[in-house]
Formats: sequence, C-alpha cells, structure tokens
Amino acid sequence: MKKSRVGLAAAAASLLILAACSNSNNNAGGNEANDNAEKPANTASATTGNDKAATGNTANKPAEKPDPFGKYAEPLEVSVIYDRNPESEKSFIPESSYESNWNTDFWLDKLNIKPVVKWSAPSGDQYNQKYNLMFASNDLPDIFLLKSTDNKQSARSMLKKLVDADMVEDLTDAYSQYASDEVKDYYNTFDNKALDYATFDGKMYGLPSQGDTYANVQILWVRQDWLDKLSLQAPRTIDDLVTVAIAFKEKDPDGNGKPDTIGLALQNQFMDPGFTDAVSIFNAFNAYPKSWVKDSSGQLVWGGIQDTNKKPLEVLAGMYKEGLLDSEFALSDGNKEAEFITSGKAGMQIGSWWNGSYPLTFNIDNDPKADWKAYTLSTDNKIHAIMNFPTDQFLVVKKGFKNPEAAVKILNLSTSISHSKFQETIDRRNELNTKFGTDKVDAPTIIPNFGIGYLDTTLRSVKLFEDIFAGKASVDDLTVGEKQIFENSLKPNHDNPRKDAGKYKDYINWMSALSAIAHSDLDIQWNGFSGTTPTYDAKMGSLIDKQLTVFTKIIMNKEPVDYFDTFVKEWKAQGGDTITKEVNEAAAKESGN
Repeated sequence: MKKSRVGLAAAAASLLILAACSNSNNNAGGNEANDNAEKPANTASATTGNDKAATGNTANKPAEKPDPFGKYAEPLEVSVIYDRNPESEKSFIPESSYESNWNTDFWLDKLNIKPVVKWSAPSGDQYNQKYNLMFASNDLPDIFLLKSTDNKQSARSMLKKLVDADMVEDLTDAYSQYASDEVKDYYNTFDNKALDYATFDGKMYGLPSQGDTYANVQILWVRQDWLDKLSLQAPRTIDDLVTVAIAFKEKDPDGNGKPDTIGLALQNQFMDPGFTDAVSIFNAFNAYPKSWVKDSSGQLVWGGIQDTNKKPLEVLAGMYKEGLLDSEFALSDGNKEAEFITSGKAGMQIGSWWNGSYPLTFNIDNDPKADWKAYTLSTDNKIHAIMNFPTDQFLVVKKGFKNPEAAVKILNLSTSISHSKFQETIDRRNELNTKFGTDKVDAPTIIPNFGIGYLDTTLRSVKLFEDIFAGKASVDDLTVGEKQIFENSLKPNHDNPRKDAGKYKDYINWMSALSAIAHSDLDIQWNGFSGTTPTYDAKMGSLIDKQLTVFTKIIMNKEPVDYFDTFVKEWKAQGGDTITKEVNEAAAKESGN
C-alpha cells in the first residue's frame, strides 16, 4: 500500500511539529561509564545504584539545587549506539553526518553532553541483531533507547528482564530531582501511568515515552456537498450512517442520472485502522476485533471472539445486502478503494484524521465540488476506541553509569525541542529551506532522545485554533510550531476557502477531523498485550486469517451472523485457548505479578 504511506507521511508532517514524538534516530544509545565525566554539584543526591562517592573536594561546598537544564561545566561523554539509514543520509545537507552535525552541536551547547560512539550498524536486520546481542553479553551503552526490534516482546517486558538481571540504573531519585516541570506536567495529565509502566517494586528503571495518542481515534468522512444537496443531517449514530448510505445510493447525489453511487467505501482489511475500514462501526458497539481486552474477571481475552462483534457484523451484512457497500470489497485493498473514492462513487469512508491528504485528496483534485467533512460515530454518545498503551520505549541508563541524571536532562531538553520551545531550531529549519530547499536536512543527533507530550496534544491545539477564529484567543497564545501550522495552512484557507487545494486539505484534516475528535466524549481502552508467545507465533496468524474470512463471509451474507458462534468454538479449539492462557501468563510476568 505504497500510496497510503505517502499520504500518511504528507499529512503527518504538520503534526510532528506539535506532537511529542521520537527523535528521527530512535536507536541512539551509549557506552561504558566515563570516569572523567564531571558530576553535578549536588553529587550525593544525583548518583544512584553502586555509585555513591562524590568526586573532588566537596566537603566544604554547599549543595546546589539540581537544575533540570543544568549545563555540565566540562563535556560529559556519554557512549551511544545508532543505526545508519542510507536512504535518510541522501537527504543530509553537505558536510552533515550522523557523528558530526548541527543538532549534536546544539545539544553540546545546551547541556554540554558529548556522544561517544560505541557502535553503529545499518538499519534493519544488521542493527537489530547487534542490538539484541548486546543484552546477552551485558555490553550496554551508557544511555540508550530500549524498544522492541522484533515485535515478539514489548519494551516493558524487555525492561523487566534488564531489571531482574540488575543491568540498568534505578532512576527514581534522578527523575524526582531533575525532571522539568514541563515533563512532570505531561506525565501527571495521564495520572503518571506511564511512569508506573516503568516501575517495578516501587522503583523506576526507565523514562517512558508518552505521545499524542487520542488523535488516532477513527472517524467517519462524509461528502458534505452530497448531504447538503439531499438535505440530510450529518450522521452521528450507526442508524444515521445507514440512513445516509441509503440516500447516497438511491437519490443520485452526484447528479449524473445514473444509479452508480454507494454509501460507504470498504476495503478487504476492514478491521485495520487507516482508511476505508469499518473500525468505527465495530468500536461503536464496544467491539475491538484485533486487540486483547479484559473480561469481567480481569483476564485478557481476544476481542475478535467476543459477542460484541455480532451487532456490527449484522449492520455491515445488512448494508452489503442493500448494496450500500462496494460489492467487490472482499477483493479490494486500500489502494483499490482509494480509486473508488477518487472516481466520486462513494459518499462516505471510515478512517483517520489525515485522510484529507490520502485518499480523499484525489477526489478533491478531480471534483472542485467535493467537500469532505468528518464526524464521530456512537451508539451511546461516547466515542469508544482501543489503542496501544502510549509507552512503547524507554530511555534507560546502564548500571553503574556515574551520571544517571543526564538521561533526565536529555528528556527535559528533547521534550522542549519537540514542542518548538527553541527558536534556534525553527530558524535553522528556515535557513536550510532557503539554502537547500525543503528536501535537505541536518543529520539527527545520535544522542538517544525522545520528547513526550499530552495524550491530547493535537486536540488541545485544535481547540486553540478554534478560539482564535472565534476571537476568544490570540495568535500570540500559540507555540512556534502551532503558529506555523495556523499561519501557513489554516488561516489562509479560513480567509479564502479552497483557493489553494493543499491548504484546504490541511484545513479539513485539522479543523474538521481533529476538531470532531476534540469535541467528542472519548472512552479510550488500552490493548492489553502487544507481545507474542510460542503458540501465538505458531498459530495466531492463521487464526486471524480465519477470523477475517469468517467476518467477510458474514458481511457478504454467505453465512448467517450466528455462524460467529461456530467460529468462536473453532478458534478456541485450534489454539486460541492455549494462546489466551499464555498471553495472560506473559502479561502477569511482565507486570511482576
């Protein structure tokens, strides 16, 4: 699905300015402890683990308050690892490399932290193999990003193993003393659940990632011009969706006098979120067919075998029978359905906030009258969704490294950078745009880092944009990143609607799709398990294929909805029960229970 990736990249470009996201080189890390590295002034309270001795003659010196952005008096050498991406290197400006670049100089200027390369490897299998081997040999860098490279175990499961092997530092005190108010605020808004995710036996062993998450709620995109032509209200419930779909099929919304339109575009992988899927329909009935959810007893069960799937399957089967769906959806991938939308034959599609940039973009380009708007779907006035927990990696410190607080300072600075708090970084980007064009960049720093944010960072920005348009707030209230989005795309389209197609697409992504999510009563659940088990590896792939086949047959009326019960029995007997038992055991072990 090459086109979908391109569309997502284009749409996400503006979001990255705001979202607390990982540095472009997420695999950076570190080396052996540096005996010459300078301690912070408050040495006794800044060290943890086995390193309790202060360096130098500090007996008569008053302790200084830890500074979250304190610059080391002498360069603090931190060993790192990183992956090299040949494709990314093609975009580096002349004389910029992974090991020598403006971004690393920026970090040296702000914190005086100097990365020393322990090793690097090409991205992909070579890097992953070397990365995994370093754990087996206990040859870790000083500070590094801990994350799964094979999707067979979660980052938290990996952290638990390192903690049990006494290979990483306890960061409890370092975080308490050095975390910036901004970082603490971001974690606090999620009730410190991300910090709890990094905590075992009351001690925190990693700094968890936490990024913009709620914007990923799936939504319904509708041809607003068709609604207006047929004098229809926007669909807000599943019943509304069906009513509008019938009208879009039967009342010639495109005005060509032919019965050639359908209600809802749908692709064959309809359980996967992205575009032209059916996720919002399932979620509206509290069905989560490709996630692990908790049952009434607190045990994890596979969402695809829960009775909550029956009602959405019944709805989709009815829509298919009435000709409201693409009759060949079972043979159509996302790109094929995108062509269906491009041709102007579908009036609705379920997908993501960025769908204005793909796949709707081609329909907008082809038809000047095409006006797409986004809405959320519900059966009880709440918008239900399930997502992976917003922590999928940790910034960790090798056991015995003498400056564990450096990791906290790195998190503080990278978080401020990711939220456009430094004008220097914005000026640098503008400088490169002028000199080299938008396709050239500085190489990223190899200092391991990611910035964190609110789970609703983008939704907060949308509400602020709305307040500015309503005269309730000022442009001066925006961050540097928000101001770029507002002034470059949103305000121009607001003042001159559709004059520029690109700005219009950005506008509906933000002010329609993200706005719809921002003003919804969200009920977010977290996928209960993201790793694998032996039987999962051996059989889950075929069970998921079986699930898709059965669901497709039910939707196409080749099997009755009650056939779902037969599927559940077969799923359990063909390895599902064993997988469920192993998943619960793995989840319990990961949490330390």
